[in-house]
Amino acid sequence: MLVVVGVVAAVTVAASVAIAQWGSADKQASQPPPSASHAAHSASHSLPATTSASVPAANKGAGSSADACAAEIRTTEAVVAAARTAAEHWREHVQARTDLLNGKNSEATTKAIWKRTRLAGPGDIAALNAALAAQAKSTNDCAKLSGTAAAACTKRLTALDAAATADRAAAGDWANHLAMMAAHAAGDFGAEHAQQMWVAAWTHAPRNLNAAARANATLAEAPTCQPA
Repeated sequence: MLVVVGVVAAVTVAASVAIAQWGSADKQASQPPPSASHAAHSASHSLPATTSASVPAANKGAGSSADACAAEIRTTEAVVAAARTAAEHWREHVQARTDLLNGKNSEATTKAIWKRTRLAGPGDIAALNAALAAQAKSTNDCAKLSGTAAAACTKRLTALDAAATADRAAAGDWANHLAMMAAHAAGDFGAEHAQQMWVAAWTHAPRNLNAAARANATLAEAPTCQPA
């Protein structure tokens, strides 16, 4: 599901606001002014390490090439699943504001979505970091595979890597926003600056979210890998 970025009509949300238009799937034609202050839902808890942290690779025990490739596929799929979950919560968070400005959501509904996704956020990032740590134990094992399964496994791993990269980019945006909310809740800056940062994040969110959607659609068409 792509982020909805259609033409927005002027609506009244808590007070009258002028609403502009979101342009193509990857970019906004013009930016609407802040509405329905996002600062009120800022997190007060600390966040786990973000997805930008690198995890050193560990030595892998002995095993057959088929088993090693299967493990690489499995751990990469786990990264995709965790990153996709984080990206989808970010998508919901962003879409809630779009729907509010479109008049599709009430302010109460929007704030409920923001709260639910915000509370899920730290777990999203922790799960992704755990999946990345497990994946780091692989040592390019599918490339060592031979036989009839090699081509299919290579194609699937390529699609998985592309989806993981795209989903992690969107998850990184989510981690950054979670950190911003936590910093605001801690008193590092005021509500006006927090709102400006939120509007900027919302404006630029479709680029990575839509790229993630495209990569996952491609992954859905990739062949299965049966190395054994």
